[in-house]
Formats: sequence, structure tokens, C-alpha cells
Amino acid sequence: MQVTRLGFSCLHIASHLKTNIPRSLHMDIELYYTPRTRSSRPRWLLEELNIPYTLHPVDLFGGERNPIHPLGSVPAMRIDGEAMFESGAMCHWLADRFPEKGLAPAFDAASRRAYEQWMFFVPGTLEPPAFEILMHTMILPEKHRVAEIVGFAEKGYKRVLRKLATELDHDGYLLGASFSCADIMAGSTLNWLPDMLEPYPTIQAYVQRVTARDAYARATLPTDP
Repeated sequence: MQVTRLGFSCLHIASHLKTNIPRSLHMDIELYYTPRTRSSRPRWLLEELNIPYTLHPVDLFGGERNPIHPLGSVPAMRIDGEAMFESGAMCHWLADRFPEKGLAPAFDAASRRAYEQWMFFVPGTLEPPAFEILMHTMILPEKHRVAEIVGFAEKGYKRVLRKLATELDHDGYLLGASFSCADIMAGSTLNWLPDMLEPYPTIQAYVQRVTARDAYARATLPTDP
């Protein structure tokens, strides 16, 4: 992995990757990334795929804008020179682009419909109430936080967690025994509010399983020199 800082310093990290990717599948991948944001998803996936990429840290919370995102936000990715944004779209595309890595079921596999369901469940159902809670308890300045929004969002989030707990009442993953990109999407989001998982031990155990992976550890390494 190569790391390049935008605007405030440069850092090169020697790649740990030893891949045997066919020449036809080699791609020039650049990820514009801010820690503890949705950009953690594609970074985690890239580490699971074990393919080379260049990381461009963006100091989003310090006011820096991402030059390749239409809204200046993160994540965004440049693949062979072409820009792409939205973390779910990046993860969906990359997992399908490298089928030999086994992180997305084949289109004709019996588990493909469940995979698509969970890939869209995260941004459409799981994430919205969690994000509202984060916004009005941690991210926004105190004078802009609204307690009523937090209360409403917590009710919705708990309802989603109760349903998810029944789906994870086993020692595996969202698709059963196989870890997939859907677990990256879900695990990264569930990790936002760990205190709210205490009433749901099956979800806590699931998050511990997915975040114990070596690729997750590499994806959360600091990017500061």
C-alpha cells in the first residue's frame, strides 16, 4: 500500500501485499480516505482483497476537501483514472470485480439474493438512525444538537437491532458460514455505536468476529507518519 497525504505531508508505506493477480485484472486504485468515516468500508475491503492500492488521507474534519468527490467528501476512489464515489457502490463493484476472492456470491448462486439484501440493508435501514444518533450526540456542535431527534433515532435503531439479532443467532456471518462484503458493510456500521449493542450479545459477538480479522487490523492502522 502506498500512502500519500494531501496538502500537509507525504508518507510512503512499503506494501505488504504479495498477489498473483492476472495481468488483465491489474488496476490502478486510489482511495481518498478519512478515518472513522464510511471510507473505512472500501479500505477494509481492499485489505480483504489483498490488492495494491494508494491511500490518500483527507483531513475532512480539519476542513480539507476531497478533490475528486463532487461534494468534497469521502470516500471517493479513482480506478484506472476514473473517479467513483459512494462507499456501498465501491464495495459492491470491487467485490464483484474479484470473484476469485470469494467476497461476493456469483450472480447465479443461491445466496446472491440474500447478499444483495444485506448490502442494501446497511445504507438503507441500519445506517440512517445510527447516523442521526452520531450527528446529534457527537458530531454536531452542542448548540445544534436536538435531543428529540436522538430519542426518535434510538427507537428506530433498537428496532433494527432486534431484528438483526435474530438473524445473527449463530457463530457465522450474514450469509451463514461465509464472510462476505456484506459483513464489511454491516460490521463497520455496527461499530459506530458499541454501547448500544450491549442488550444484543449475538450482535456484539458478530462484531467481535468480523473486526478480529487481519484485514480489519490493517485497514485501521493510522496513516500519520
